[in-house]
Formats: sequence, C-alpha cells, structure tokens
Amino acid sequence: MHGRDPHARELRSVAPLLVDGELIGPIILVRNGARTIGATYAELLRPYVGAQFTVATMLDGSELIAVGNWGLSRNTGLGLLELVSPIDTGLDVRPLGIGSVCATVDTRGAPAALIGVVRDGSGFARTWIPVQIDNDDGGGMSDVVMRVASPLADEHAGMIVDGASLFAWFPPNPALGRAGEVLVMGLAYPYRGFAKPRERPVLAEIVGLDDLGRALIAAQKAEEREPELLQVAGEIEDHDGALVAPDDHEP
Repeated sequence: MHGRDPHARELRSVAPLLVDGELIGPIILVRNGARTIGATYAELLRPYVGAQFTVATMLDGSELIAVGNWGLSRNTGLGLLELVSPIDTGLDVRPLGIGSVCATVDTRGAPAALIGVVRDGSGFARTWIPVQIDNDDGGGMSDVVMRVASPLADEHAGMIVDGASLFAWFPPNPALGRAGEVLVMGLAYPYRGFAKPRERPVLAEIVGLDDLGRALIAAQKAEEREPELLQVAGEIEDHDGALVAPDDHEP
C-alpha cells in the first residue's frame, strides 16, 4: 500500500529558517541546476526586513548557509529566498529537484501531510501532521475555491502550521507509466474562513507553489543555461513580471 511515510527522503527539503540564530519558521528548498530557492509564508519575513537570514542544514544547528536575495510574491504572498551557494551532501537538509514540485494543490485523494519545523532543545525537529485536503468555496458564495487542510488526529487540532509544506504520496499509475512519487503541493497559510468539512477544525489554507517554480526557471534562464529546464509538475505559464525580484523587499 502506498501511504504516508514520515521517513521519505523528500521531507529533508524542509529546513529551519533563522535570523540571528532564532527560528523564524520552516522553509521548503527546491533547486534547478545550480540555483536553490526556498519558499515560506511571507508574513514570517516581514518583521525582519534588512536582517540576514540563514538556513540550518543540520538539525542540531551546527551548519548554516546564508540567504542572498529574497522577496515577496505579488500573486500568492509567498516569501522567496535564494541561497548563496549549493548545499553539500551528507547534511540533514537536501533540496528537492524542481520536478518534485506540483503545480496544483489538488491531491486527488492521495495521502498527505504537513511538514514544519520546531525547536527541539538546542536544535530543531521536523513536525509531522497527517491531513485531509478539501475544497472551500465559502458555502457556494465565493468564486474562488480554496484548498483547506484538516488534521486526522485530535493531538494535532489547533496547531500552528504557518509555512509548513504540504506533501502528498501518489501511488503508481500504470496507465501513464508513472511510478509512485512524493510531491510537495503547497504551503500552509492561516485559515480565515469558517468551513468545517471534517470532524476536526481546519488547520490551514494551502497556497500553491506556482511562483516558486517560475522563480527557479527564471533564475536558470538568467544564467543563460541551455540544458534541459525541468518544468514544475503540471501546467504553469511563465508570465513576465509575475514575481517581485528577489532583491525587491516589498513592505
């Protein structure tokens, strides 16, 4: 059976984001070629304009890598941060390839979980919250359909998951010749609605990672690299001007 796996290697792409050694929240790291860009909930970054961000690449906090440019997406409110150098092998954190990023938040019923980061003594630990994803159209009153995550266990009800990454475990699809895969689907945002599609209250709204995919592809093109540019899984149009430049710190 193809279900949730808390030890899946893809989950190592979720890392602690720090300012002056203090945990700000989780960040999901994705690479394309030589560039590594991370995404987190934009509101986690706003209080720290002008500060130096770092990412812990070892969960004991012993290895850090600096963030260079960063900015806020106009479309989805993602905070996007680019690392100054690649992450070495043998560390607790390993970025995903861009092919493991899904362009849609539709899990199609696949098992899913939110992965975040918390303090654990002097170090850090990843959190694991199995969830069910549902649609929320405001009871038919809204033209915009949100994806919302509800916890499967009482112990996770009411947890703060801002910036946590949604992963889904898709089973093999023999008809398409595709093996089972683990994809990151989006990020958790505070939920402001009133829907309750499941027994337990909604934990978060899930926002897609379209702009992260665009930023990675744009960064690769900027280097004038012509080897295959891997598209984000799904269909994404690359529109110019859809993203605030990483060094444009929008207030």
